[in-house]
Amino acid sequence: MGETRQLLKVFGVAVTDFEAEAEKLKSVAEQLTGDTDKAEIANHLKNVADLCRELNTRWLQVTQRVFGAQNELLVRCAEAADKAS
Repeated sequence: MGETRQLLKVFGVAVTDFEAEAEKLKSVAEQLTGDTDKAEIANHLKNVADLCRELNTRWLQVTQRVFGAQNELLVRCAEAADKAS
C-alpha cells in the first residue's frame, strides 16, 4: 500500500507540474512567428516532448501497479475456485 500511495503522489505531482508547464508552453507557442529562431522553436518542442514523456512515464508506472494488483487478485481467485471445485 505504501508503494502505491507513493506512486500516486508522484503521479499527482507530475500531473499538476504538467498542467502548469503546459499553460506556459501554450503561451510561448502563441508568441511564435515565422521569424522566430529555429533553435528557439526546437528548444520549446523539446520541452513539450520532455514534459509529455515525464507524465507518460508516471502514468505508466501507476497503470502497471494497478494491473499487477488486479492480476494477482485474479490468480488468487482462480486458485481458490480450483480448490473449491
